[in-house]
Amino acid sequence: MYKNINPDDIYAPISGVDIDGEMQNVEIERYNRLKCPIILEPQNSTFDDVALHALLRQRLSTSTINKRLRYARFMEKHPIPVDFRDPTIENFTRHMDYREQIEKASPHALMHEWKTMRMFLKAYGMTIWDFKAPIAPKSTKRILPFPDVVREFWHYKYCKNRYERKLYQYMFFFGYTVGVRIPSEITNIKTTDFIFNRNGTATFTVTETKKHNSQRTIILPYELATDPRHKSIKNWMQSWRPRVENIHSQDYLFIQPSGKPFTTAHLGHKLSEQGKKIWPYFKPYDMRHWCAVARLTHQKTQTGLFDYLPVKNWLGHENIQTTMTYIKYAEQYYQQAPFDWFKRVLRHPKGDNTLKSTKGQKTSLSGGTSPVGEYGPEEAWTFQQEGGWPIKTQNWPLSVFQPNSLKPFLFSLSVGVAS
Repeated sequence: MYKNINPDDIYAPISGVDIDGEMQNVEIERYNRLKCPIILEPQNSTFDDVALHALLRQRLSTSTINKRLRYARFMEKHPIPVDFRDPTIENFTRHMDYREQIEKASPHALMHEWKTMRMFLKAYGMTIWDFKAPIAPKSTKRILPFPDVVREFWHYKYCKNRYERKLYQYMFFFGYTVGVRIPSEITNIKTTDFIFNRNGTATFTVTETKKHNSQRTIILPYELATDPRHKSIKNWMQSWRPRVENIHSQDYLFIQPSGKPFTTAHLGHKLSEQGKKIWPYFKPYDMRHWCAVARLTHQKTQTGLFDYLPVKNWLGHENIQTTMTYIKYAEQYYQQAPFDWFKRVLRHPKGDNTLKSTKGQKTSLSGGTSPVGEYGPEEAWTFQQEGGWPIKTQNWPLSVFQPNSLKPFLFSLSVGVAS
């Protein structure tokens, strides 16, 4: 990493995976700050050097560093490139003018490039230039899919490979119903972040990369945690993840068909690519926006008000104003679809067990459990009937399947939206 210094003196070796040029989400305490240079030399420093400096000296999160490194690579290879070895305000301003006037880059993109440049200037010990980036609008339009469209995300056949198809279905199910930040937080979720409770719920520890890896806990309801009829976390961990798990997987929850974890950039690209097959307006972060609106509709059906406090706690907003910005969207969408959006997407309809796709094909509404058959390998599953619904009775907490514990429409969202 740093020139003329033994890397082992700078940081303790960390067993990791192929991260495709991105910095891992590591523990800062493992690094030796006493051997870390305070100022880097631009001519002799690599992007990796700047990344480590940003981690230790500027105390940026790994997700932020990776985002700015991606912008730095783009800026360096641009037709009007930025010279990070000899940075000058004239060179940088020429690049930004071209991006704004000729390429019509958005204010958000230009602001990210300016923040990237500042990260390098701080690493080099240079005075921050008196440059003003365009002001980005405080709010932008949010177009969200209605519940019946969302259901298609976790039943659509994205590709021929069965594991990869299920991988996207499960990630879309998790993203829309839990509302973690996509793709930064979902990339770093571990199997050890879940504790399964006897009542069928699960305690989920969310590591918020945006907040320097601070942690919070939420209680996932039965439908999201252990329900064999849904694409629940336990179904994924028991039936699908073990199929490709290898020495590279560590304990990451969602892994590629190769068994390797995703990088943030790669996962964001893949989710965007696959999601547009269902809904052309799809962006990965829309899943978090949708979850906020859906939980507000749940509060509306339960209390008659768009109670934002439970939603704030669920999504981990520090500022209540952030949560309240979703109310206007919830009001607009609720006028068009005045029902509990979570109950709608988690329903088990009687009769036809397929969902008509906007693409003209039918996709199964089940398949949330095992790779073999609709409910999994016959030797691993036994069923009993209650209210006309099949219930798994083997290898799951028995308390979940006691009489009267399940109903045809079981939506324990009062547990899921904990205040």
